[in-house]
Order: sequence, then structure tokens, then C-alpha cells
Amino acid sequence: MVLFLSLSRSSKRKRRMFNCIQVEITSRCFLKCVMCPGPALADKWVARDMDPGVVDKVVESAELANLIYLSGWGEPLLYPGLPELVKRIRTSGAETGFTTNGVLLDRRRAQELVEAGLDLMSISIAGATRETHGSVRVGSDLGQIIDNVKALVALKKRLRTDEPRIVVLYLMLKQNISELPAAVDLAHELGVDELVATNMTYAPTPAQDRMRVFSCGRPEGHGARYAAFVEEARARAGELGLKFRAYPLTMEEVAVCDEDPLHNVFITADGQVGPCVYLNMMLKGPIPRVFCGKALEVERVGFGSLGDGDLTDIWEGEDYVSFRQVFAERLLAVQEPLFLGPTAPGEIYERLKSCPLPSACRTCYKAYGL
Repeated sequence: MVLFLSLSRSSKRKRRMFNCIQVEITSRCFLKCVMCPGPALADKWVARDMDPGVVDKVVESAELANLIYLSGWGEPLLYPGLPELVKRIRTSGAETGFTTNGVLLDRRRAQELVEAGLDLMSISIAGATRETHGSVRVGSDLGQIIDNVKALVALKKRLRTDEPRIVVLYLMLKQNISELPAAVDLAHELGVDELVATNMTYAPTPAQDRMRVFSCGRPEGHGARYAAFVEEARARAGELGLKFRAYPLTMEEVAVCDEDPLHNVFITADGQVGPCVYLNMMLKGPIPRVFCGKALEVERVGFGSLGDGDLTDIWEGEDYVSFRQVFAERLLAVQEPLFLGPTAPGEIYERLKSCPLPSACRTCYKAYGL
């Protein structure tokens, strides 16, 4: 969910306290996507908008971050007053962005967001044809999304602005991976800035976990075929001059996942502050998770409520500091050998074993570079 960080130009600025404050301004959505936890966990799902008082605290904290990313598990365009919120945040000097399903991105909303100064918009699709996309993102019409993106690109040209940067996110699943090369052609035709092929890194049910295209161990079954589609897409993007990035299809433990709890923070719609969208999910009860075919439950990891306190105080709380220290030690374990010369095969892995992940992270796909 936080792949957007590498898409932001914030890294070119002087580092602030946070690289990103990710904010779930709403957990509501109107689609019934087959891979989404919302419909699958309907009896446990808490659908709500963030309280105005908490939003005010987010705005007050914006000067601490390079990027404020207004997305969680819901659809940001459902949030009332989104353009005005973007304007308020922009006065802090932080960049703003969000991920959307694109359905509500009509001409009026697009113009309001461009005029507000939005820096980045990521638009999620799940197929290069209407049939495939619609079978995954149920309730969404790819033709409508294409029209909306075309109108946004045309608006940017008319206003002679490069912002917001437009990124298409293509969720790789077994039922749509064959259309990834065609999605490259589509993204190029639309005139977007980048296409990123992502993995389904959270599955609350076994049926959803079986949709993933990456393997938990050695590539099995159609693994080579899936990889061939990715390489075909990469080659096609190179021919067209389209910026393209694809997440790996095999697991390999990383020191710090790209959610990067050392520099990023996630705030849920109910104001709870935690490390990421996977550990700080707003549900009734524990968070169900399927990891490599095994059904599990993990407790929500949060360190305080923004409704009751200050973000800096929560960040510097003893428990939160201890949680982050694990990742700081893992990062050091990986970086240290680089100063000593070439490393033997498996040495990095052995060093990471000496600094094990927090228990809730050990069964998260993001911890394995996916």
C-alpha cells in the first residue's frame, strides 16, 4: 500500500521528521472488489470518515512530513471536502497524494483537485479489458475510468501543469496477469506518468490468497509463465518510453519493508496511530490474515489515538520507539557488511535471523519484498 513513496519527489527535499504520514480519511467504499478485505470482512468492517478534529490535527502535523498520503482502505473521493483538505495541507509545504479507484473522478472533481495543488494521483485497475477489470473490481467500469483519466490528462495540458503526476497501479492476479502487457499499451495511450504492477499483499481469506501470482517458495506451476508476462510488459514499456516498475514474484526477506516504519506512520479513520495499513486495520476484533496458505489472526498494532494526543508524543512513546528499534537493528545488520567488502551467500539472511521481525510482521507478505 505504500509503494507511492518511491513515486514521490519528496526524497529530493530536505528530510523532515516523517517521509510520509499516511492518512485514512475514510474507510468507506462502494465497490465489491474480489480481493478487497472490505466485502470479505463485512461483518467486522468499520466504515466511517475521519472526525474533523482529527483531520485538523493531521493538518497541524503536516509540516513534519514530506508527503501526506490521503489513503487507507477506503475510497478517498468519497471524503467530503477533499480538495479543500489538499489546499490546507499544501500550505505546510508537504506534498499530497492518494490512491483512487477512479470511478468518481469526474471533470468537476478533477479540476478541483488540480486547482488545489494535488501532487500525485494513483489510479488502480485490475485488467486491460472491461471484462477482466470488471470481474475483479466489481461495480467498476474500465471504460469510465479510461474516460476520466483522459479528461484529467487533457485538463493538465490545458492548464499547462505537470501536477498531479498520474500513476496507474495494476494489481497482478492469476485472473489478469496475462493482460499486463496490454495494460502498458493502455497506460501509454492515456499519457500517464508511470505504470506500477503490484502484488496482492494482504488476503483475509484462503480464496483471496489463492489469487496471488507470487510464490511463497520456489516458483511453482505457472510461475515461469507469470514472470514472462511481467518481462514482456517491461520490454514493451521500454519500447514505448513508459516508466514501469513491477514488484517481485518470489519472496525474499528484507530488512525493512517499503512501508518503512522507521520513517512513515499510518493514521486510521478512527485516529489510531500505527506503523502501517496491514497492522493498524480498523476492524471489530483481531485482523484475519492468510500467509502462504495458512490462516492466522494478528492483533491490531497501534500506539495511541490522535484524537487524544499529539502525533510527535505518540511517535516518541516508549512502545513505539521499541517497535522501530527492531527495524533500525535489522537495517544496521544489513548495511554493516557493505563496509567490510563482499558478503558470502546467505550471510545477510543469517544476520537478519539474529534480529527477528516483530511477531505481527513475520506473516506479512510486505516483509518479504512483495
